[in-house]
Amino acid sequence: QQTETRSKLFFDGSYHLASESINVDRIILKNDQDSRKTSYKDALNDSNGIIPNSVKQTAHIEKLNMIKINKIENQLTSNSTDNKDKYSQSKNMKLSNITIANKTLGLYIHFDLKGAAPKIIYFQKLFPLLKKWGAIGICIEYEDVFPFDGILKDIRHKQAYTVNNIKQINKWARENDLDVIPLIQTYGHLEFLLKIDKFSHLRENLKYPQVITPCINQTFTVLYTMIDQYLNLYPNITYFHIGCDEVYYFLSNTACIEFQKVTNISTQYELFAYHVSNIAKYIHSKRPTLLLLVWHDVLQNLGQHLLSKYNLLKLINPVLWSYREDVNVEGFLQEQQAQIFGQFQSIWGASAFKGATSEISTISDIKHYYLNQQSWIAQLNLLIPKMWQNFDGMIVTGWSRYDHFLSLCELLPYSIPSLAYSITAWIDPFKNASYDIQSNQELQQYVDKSLGCNTHVHTQIQEYSDQRSPQCTFPGADIYEAIISLQNIWKQVEQSEQFADKFVTDLHLKFKFIHVKRSEESLEQLKPCLQILDAFLQRFQTAMDKIFPPQVAIEWLETYFMQRYKKIKNRVEFIEKAIEEQKTWKPRPIPDLDKLDNKRQ
Repeated sequence: QQTETRSKLFFDGSYHLASESINVDRIILKNDQDSRKTSYKDALNDSNGIIPNSVKQTAHIEKLNMIKINKIENQLTSNSTDNKDKYSQSKNMKLSNITIANKTLGLYIHFDLKGAAPKIIYFQKLFPLLKKWGAIGICIEYEDVFPFDGILKDIRHKQAYTVNNIKQINKWARENDLDVIPLIQTYGHLEFLLKIDKFSHLRENLKYPQVITPCINQTFTVLYTMIDQYLNLYPNITYFHIGCDEVYYFLSNTACIEFQKVTNISTQYELFAYHVSNIAKYIHSKRPTLLLLVWHDVLQNLGQHLLSKYNLLKLINPVLWSYREDVNVEGFLQEQQAQIFGQFQSIWGASAFKGATSEISTISDIKHYYLNQQSWIAQLNLLIPKMWQNFDGMIVTGWSRYDHFLSLCELLPYSIPSLAYSITAWIDPFKNASYDIQSNQELQQYVDKSLGCNTHVHTQIQEYSDQRSPQCTFPGADIYEAIISLQNIWKQVEQSEQFADKFVTDLHLKFKFIHVKRSEESLEQLKPCLQILDAFLQRFQTAMDKIFPPQVAIEWLETYFMQRYKKIKNRVEFIEKAIEEQKTWKPRPIPDLDKLDNKRQ
């Protein structure tokens, strides 16, 4: 789900989508709603329990529209002075009406909680900011921190949320007028399920626990149980994201041999269509009006025949994701694909504010993510009037790790400034692709003020070592300040190491052949650095433990800090010991060996 390096990992761009497009209903304005005669209850009675697609679309339009109407009313109430300039209005706005090409859109913020879920109190502090900045909802991906029970209890994270935790998060969202879209993976990215022994036989490729196989009936028993537990905790949602991205393996399980004989399914794309349609039909049997969102990257390869055969144009709604600075290169923006996506009841887009530049990135390139938003806006301004009148929303994603087994990347609290810039890119008066994040003082002042920062936040990576670090008051600012300070700390450490490298090598230490005076000078360089690193360690853990369980700080430190820290600490200890013990020296050669010792230490 990430950047350029991932977008072409499996699918080669051999797209087969037809060019026919259809018109969809436009948003109904508030003053037209009183005239609508559609009754969902009557429609249900008239259709033997199955809501017609036209009524589903009406439910989707009205829910999105009512959210936006509430936002507009709140904004009009809070901004009653018409003679203020646009920037003054933006400084006072509490909620924003997101409009692109005269189309009102919903702006949702995605939280990826894979193995790094914050304590729930963090959401209580964060949601008011999302409301203030202009988001109308959240898309929350729990993965293994969802409180699964029954046959699924073994897949829970040891610090999983409780049922009451989920209900409390939903309550805080409602209090801040934030709609909630839960996201559950139902095909690929099921590592948290398939890594467990009792579910390992459900892997499509038994070697890799990423993708579940549709060739075994138990797959659907397990997935339907997961879905039921989500629906029980989300009785009033309008949208449900069922994932289905990055499905890398098809028809590999031995059970697929018999499955293919029975179903006559012979291609990976038909298998995908079959699987997704089963999931969608099951959910609609429970919630007929629920709008289902699906990532686009496999879906784009299906072709008109499969989309029609499995009724996917009406069952699901694609979310087109791209996290590049220039999204124009994506296949879904080319005319043939753009037209086919225009046939769905609704399509969405997904940009990013963190976790989409490198698997091991610890700092956010705010400029990259801001350009990603701008590029999306530019493309939507072109496509919405021509063929994407069905474009209804954007999800600004924030990934915590590229998949279940990989390292943590940018932490959520650290990335709040990037999130602020990413949301601001969509609102007036900053919603203009010509704005330069580096030179626009009004943009910087607006974001800095909203974050409670005493100076500009760093928008490019090189600024971490070149400019003074800001002090801020947004939720999690202590983590942000600690991480940006680490760049200068490592710079100072590197200078001290370079000095010590001249005089104290591993050979000197191993064979006790040190230059005492130069070793003492090296200690004078290294020991202050070790004290600074110790102070950072205390500062970082203290800040992290306010927001996360302690294991999250430990994982981050073990991944990005401890190896280098231990090397410096051991070096200081070795030099101190050598200075104390070195009283005499052996004659050369040093080492006195005939052969190189290449055994592993």
